[in-house]
Amino acid sequence: MADAPLEERVAACERANSRLRKVIIVQAVLWPLAAFLLIGGSAMANRQHSQALSLTVKEVAVVDASGVVRARLGGDLPDARYPDGHVSKRGSKAAGLLIYDEQGIERGGYVTQDTGSNAMLTLDSKSHQAALFVAGPDPEQASALQLWRPGSAIELRSDPAGSRLSVSDASGVVLQQPILSAMPHDDCAGYREVTDREKGMHFCRARFGETLCHKCLDGALTQ
Repeated sequence: MADAPLEERVAACERANSRLRKVIIVQAVLWPLAAFLLIGGSAMANRQHSQALSLTVKEVAVVDASGVVRARLGGDLPDARYPDGHVSKRGSKAAGLLIYDEQGIERGGYVTQDTGSNAMLTLDSKSHQAALFVAGPDPEQASALQLWRPGSAIELRSDPAGSRLSVSDASGVVLQQPILSAMPHDDCAGYREVTDREKGMHFCRARFGETLCHKCLDGALTQ
């Protein structure tokens, strides 16, 4: 090429420059397009990721390394089943969160009930419920915290009858502070509707003192 005539060398340079300009033009077009596609793809991935953070499901079960269910989040939770085959009925459909121990035994939950619309936090032993924190749905804001074992219980309760601390044994309430001097009419009427008087007394004694329950069931309670 060095020995070629000047005209040929100039023509070769012009051809090389033409090819270089074409490459530059192509790059100038492709680079912005590639950047646009990259940004658009990233935005789409982020939108898909954001959408994945919101799920609509009926139930989510969380398992440990052994495959044992340790937590269950659901809109229609199953009844509690214990190792001895005992099934504890919830008495109503419930939705919320249940927790399980290393054996897969239900040990508590944070739920709302369809019947009664109570909101509850419960804690269980491996065989029975042992603690309950419950709030009712009504404007009276009735609520209670109960801890119990076979034959004894302690309760903090606030309802239309008043706010009080009650200690119970197998017979019913044995200590209550402050001592209630009256029972709401609706509560008394409910106990008196029980056909079996002993059962009515048993239900009443689970929440009120013996004297007040006798006044209710014997008709001496006027409130």
